Amino acid sequence: MASIDTLVVIISAFIALSFVLSHFRRSSAEEYPPVVPSFLPYIGSSFQYARNPSEFLWSRCKAYGPAFKTLIGGRQVTVISSPDGIAAILRNPHNTLKSNSIQVDVIQAVAGFRDNAPHLQEILHHQLSPMAGRTLAKISMRKFTTMYVEQLLQEMNVFVTRFETGEKTLSLMEIVGRCRIAALCHAIFGPSFANDVNDVYDDMKCLDGSVYARLYRIPYYWPPSSRARKRLLVRLSTYITRVEEGSALGDVMLGIMDILKENKLAIEDVAWMLLVFFWGLFANSTNMTFWALSEILADEKLAARLRAGIDGVLLEHGYNDLPALLRANAHALDGLSLLDSVVQETIRLRLISTPSREASCDTELVVDAAAGRRVVIRKGEYVMAHLMGTHWEERWYEQSHKFVPDRFVSEKYASGLGTDDDKSTRPKETRFPFFAWGGGREICKGRHLSVYEIKLLVALCVHHLRIAPADSNKHGLESTNSLPPRAKKQSIGVKQPEHDVMVQLNLAE
Repeated sequence: MASIDTLVVIISAFIALSFVLSHFRRSSAEEYPPVVPSFLPYIGSSFQYARNPSEFLWSRCKAYGPAFKTLIGGRQVTVISSPDGIAAILRNPHNTLKSNSIQVDVIQAVAGFRDNAPHLQEILHHQLSPMAGRTLAKISMRKFTTMYVEQLLQEMNVFVTRFETGEKTLSLMEIVGRCRIAALCHAIFGPSFANDVNDVYDDMKCLDGSVYARLYRIPYYWPPSSRARKRLLVRLSTYITRVEEGSALGDVMLGIMDILKENKLAIEDVAWMLLVFFWGLFANSTNMTFWALSEILADEKLAARLRAGIDGVLLEHGYNDLPALLRANAHALDGLSLLDSVVQETIRLRLISTPSREASCDTELVVDAAAGRRVVIRKGEYVMAHLMGTHWEERWYEQSHKFVPDRFVSEKYASGLGTDDDKSTRPKETRFPFFAWGGGREICKGRHLSVYEIKLLVALCVHHLRIAPADSNKHGLESTNSLPPRAKKQSIGVKQPEHDVMVQLNLAE
């Protein structure tokens, strides 16, 4: 008993000493980057970070400047939020700053633990990702956008029928998510995967809701999401079997399946990788579309301006019905400057991605070229690109915390989002820093499809469905239908809303 008491005293004293030493430690004026004081060895700032990553990084950025070092889960992490520093991280040669271990953590949070996950991640990163980038390029994806539009409109008609047969309030998240899932399943995976897409949406949404807790090992009620993941893997395994038996494939999946066959992977491994790919297509763009529509629902004048712009496109092409125009020309809405700006502003405001890398050797990075500020990332340490630190910085974006729908219409900010037809993989030049899609070799390969989908859904919901906020008093809804809703404290990639938004339709004549 005495030995146990002694052990408790020793541990308590160690914790107290660690707290005192870390609490009263202050970075010297010469030390760069400054170090965030840690409460405990190894744990460091883990609890504060996991509780609310965006708030933690933003508050430390304001306190310590565009570069600081912190300890998170035993990892020494240098966080950089300056444009020069973020560009240096994203464009650094892959053999110097590696993302392998971090990517493995994320994809296992999505698809589950596998002993050969590092090997599968290598295939995803070095073989599937470049192929997907070529297939989903602006010109290439035109091969399947007509099919995408047709299926999207069919699924949207399901909601129209529900509304017309008495369901007077509809979930905005469901409209966005189910329509996207239906269109993606047909256009990307083909008809052999597209049956019962409602089940696919329910399972994918359930799984996505658990990814943050899985990644950071936060207590969570796992069974529903575990069952959802299992059902998705079974469905994908069945799909692979059908493909092997001769089911037709589209261009995207044809290339993916060829690569997977060349690597002689088991069906379970192929299903695991396809689930990661599918989740990547689904999660961030669904939430981003939801946020864009939430902002529009909160601003009737903005909705009217968007409808007027679409009316102009209809008049120019000689149509009076948006679905009919899109069936004839799936890219008829390209070049609508206000619609482009709404999408880009939503991304700027809601993106919380933090691309992170591990240094394979001592690496010097520029933080501020004009001021001559540089940091050295030691071998085995990590560096994180805090994109929100630039996108929310008043120096670059006036009223940076506010949604300004026509911000990117102005010549001051304009970057031509999604309007050019070149084959470049680099973001277009803009006078202000914008890192929505990452950069370098790891730039988002689905960025063109994502922008296309968001614009398409926003236009159809605003002009064709003419969605409007449901009257909470009239329909007996809870008063949580505030617009836009608050964001969850814990999200990955894109902020997730705390609650759904209920809408009603005012169908166009």
